[in-house]
Amino acid sequence: MTAVLAPDAATAHARDASAWRRTARAAPVWLPALMVLVGGWSHRWMDEDAFINFRIVDQIFAGHGPVFNAGQRIEAATSPLWVFVLVVGRALFGSFTSMEWIAAVAGLAAAVGAFVIGGLAARIRHQGSDGVVVPVGLLLVAAVAVVWDFSTSGLEMGLVWLWLAGSWWVLMTAARTETIPRRTRIGCCVVLGLAPLVRPELTLMMLCFVVAWFVLARPRRIEFDVVAIFAVPVAYEIFRMGYYASVVPNTALAKDAGGLHLSQGWTYLHDFVSPYRLWVTALLVVGAIVLAHVQRPERRVAFATGAMVVAALVDMLYIVAIGGDYMHGRLLLPAFFALALPASMAVQPATFRFPQKDRAVVGAIAGATVVWALVSVVWFRPPPPGPPTGLGPAPISDWRTASGATMHPIDVALGLNGTQAAAAYRRGVRGYFKITDKEPRPARDPDALVLTLGSIGVPAYDAKTHVFVIDIGGLAEPLAARTTPVPGRQAGHRKQIDDAWYDAIFGGPSTDPKVVAARHALTCDPGKSLMQSVNAPMTPGRFLSNIVHSLSYTRLHVPDDPRVAEREWC
Repeated sequence: MTAVLAPDAATAHARDASAWRRTARAAPVWLPALMVLVGGWSHRWMDEDAFINFRIVDQIFAGHGPVFNAGQRIEAATSPLWVFVLVVGRALFGSFTSMEWIAAVAGLAAAVGAFVIGGLAARIRHQGSDGVVVPVGLLLVAAVAVVWDFSTSGLEMGLVWLWLAGSWWVLMTAARTETIPRRTRIGCCVVLGLAPLVRPELTLMMLCFVVAWFVLARPRRIEFDVVAIFAVPVAYEIFRMGYYASVVPNTALAKDAGGLHLSQGWTYLHDFVSPYRLWVTALLVVGAIVLAHVQRPERRVAFATGAMVVAALVDMLYIVAIGGDYMHGRLLLPAFFALALPASMAVQPATFRFPQKDRAVVGAIAGATVVWALVSVVWFRPPPPGPPTGLGPAPISDWRTASGATMHPIDVALGLNGTQAAAAYRRGVRGYFKITDKEPRPARDPDALVLTLGSIGVPAYDAKTHVFVIDIGGLAEPLAARTTPVPGRQAGHRKQIDDAWYDAIFGGPSTDPKVVAARHALTCDPGKSLMQSVNAPMTPGRFLSNIVHSLSYTRLHVPDDPRVAEREWC
């Protein structure tokens, strides 16, 4: 006998079955975000460079402004928006947790949010299809171990992915919407314009997206959109020029972001691609993009997809051209994520209503994606650290492993470390500490404790805001950032200047010819004007003067040898 359900029971059963089907159909879209949440949390750690941002946050709360050292306006943070996130996080949660945990949670939340928004954009891309949307690219990216590493780390990578996913959502909205409402339009434009505040090099990707936006967005309101897109980045650029006297962050100068280092860049690309066999991932991503277009050939969607792919390739080529980075995979992750965003397809597993040929291709790509993602999760890990050099770890290292994979790396310095410097300051110790010094030398400023460091993350943060820290690598120092790269140095640490410059600025009386030359050179332009632009009190006049001269200060070259500078400047 066949049971017959009552009408109400039958309706409820159908409703439950429908809800279950909707959940099952949506599950693949949310799976990458879940993978990143689990992988990122299990790989949580703090990179040494994250503590540079933490020190800047400390200076802001101490009333000194967004600077690395009190009294000197140097933009030592690459991502202004990430510093803003950390400031908000500390204001809300700083009374009951540390900056390390604030940064870890904020970074992971941004990373997970990026994969969620990327999944939602995939559903917009396939709206109208009755199949299950499979975000092939996001699944494959979420399966790579280095992605889990930089989902926390205290750096801005989660925010980078969030901006990319938001931009892809904007392009999909423009491609799929006949008329974009005014408020939505403003929001979309603001999102696109945030690129320079997330990371400066993302401006290259932003230009690709802006072109696509003007082609896709309806109705055409070019003047309105230009103002909405560029208002925030232009306002910040004016602030940067007036406050820091530079048109780019100091980190861009110190890392030689305009230089050409193709050999190092190619090595960096190989170091990223090889451990995870990413050529297989790339084939699956390209296959999914092509198949989605064959399934539903839509010109507007294809144009948006092309913009994202071109942006990913442009960013990758730029990173390779400048020589990459010293952290395994880090600077190629934006291009990797961007390339994966358009790779999705709609699958109808119940009916397989495709032509026979398409059905086989769909099944092959879907099955290969699942298998390859599992293989990546289980087997592939970053390469083991190479042999150390005189400057520390290998030129390219899995920095999570190299730094101990902890939430607070060890405060290590060649001489006085940050913790010791903070304690010495509290005891009333003052003076000038060179990089290997355990005892202070006489200083020009009798009220200052000046600490020289080769690594300015954890030690500088632990030293607290009242200790002035000299960064010999130039990330937070105006002179070394503008000198010539040292041949053969690893990416990210290419510059260093003769320490006679620091002896001249911070040390006591000296008869050393180099120190004497440095002190004389700094009384002549352009050296004198450069130092005044970052050291003199900030006034309206100083702000306007810095804007006027910011380009020349950015392009200024400081000779490594102060005797050469003396001859050229005086």
